[in-house]
Amino acid sequence: MVQRPPYPVSSYYQRPQQPGPAPVPPGLPQPYPGATNRPRPADGDPQAKPRQMLMAGGSMLALAALLITPNLGKDQGQESSPFTCVKLEQSQSLVSRDRLKALLETDLQAPKATVQELLKQPYCVMSPGKTEGGQPADREAYPLEFDPQTWLVVLYEGDRYAGYDFRFR
Repeated sequence: MVQRPPYPVSSYYQRPQQPGPAPVPPGLPQPYPGATNRPRPADGDPQAKPRQMLMAGGSMLALAALLITPNLGKDQGQESSPFTCVKLEQSQSLVSRDRLKALLETDLQAPKATVQELLKQPYCVMSPGKTEGGQPADREAYPLEFDPQTWLVVLYEGDRYAGYDFRFR
């Protein structure tokens, strides 16, 4: 069945034929069956140049990131954790509920000796930290008797009690 256009056409009109592949002169390699005469992307594709530039730029950025990154990891690995014991004092030291309650009732800025007398000898002395106000603080850690995985961390600003914190392990 032949398709006819919706308008009248003269019988002398012939449809233009689609151009086929150009014949290859003898002596040159013949294209494989089904090959087209489209230009290769590198030759004539207007999108090829930006794509190549994007790939080259991305590769350079990845290379630069790989060269810079190893130096960052070395500095971070040498820092100690803020909850690292510097000196182990008494490995059997535990804080009971009663002593914890007494600490919570103790006034801030109480003498350090008063708090140490209440809590006894600490489990360990931790690396120096900071108070909420940003002041340097000495820290002592005490595991809780009823939950040894949780530590009470007592902060001292100089020779004054500055507060407490809990460390959950």
